Amino acid sequence: MKTENHNIRIVVLDDSDFYNRLLTRQLQSYTRAIAQATDFRFDIESYVHADDCIRNLKSDTDIAFLDYYLGNGITAQDVIREIRRNCNKCKVVVVSKTRNAFTEGKSLEQGASAFLYKLDRYTLQKSCFFVDELVEDLFH
Repeated sequence: MKTENHNIRIVVLDDSDFYNRLLTRQLQSYTRAIAQATDFRFDIESYVHADDCIRNLKSDTDIAFLDYYLGNGITAQDVIREIRRNCNKCKVVVVSKTRNAFTEGKSLEQGASAFLYKLDRYTLQKSCFFVDELVEDLFH
């Protein structure tokens, strides 16, 4: 696949302003290094409200990182359904501070590619692995 000027679109949705900024900055720092070494460009959009994320979701979104509990009774499962309607090629990674096998199972059943725990000290680094996988897939 030709990679010149390929734009990778990433969405972060977390209702915790602190964690949202933390994950977004991690991804920005990581993708900046990749962009300097390749022809890839990264567009990272960050949201704290599910409605804003869904309203602005672009059909060519490549990866979405979603908190599980998003306030007002909205969960990642609700957002995953909207993502699947608008951009079915998008990888979804659910990131939650709740360790619950049922929640994880439901997320994966709804179409999430992975479920990460916020309280795991390596979660921020693990989030970058999904960017690596996407870049690798595009090179082949």
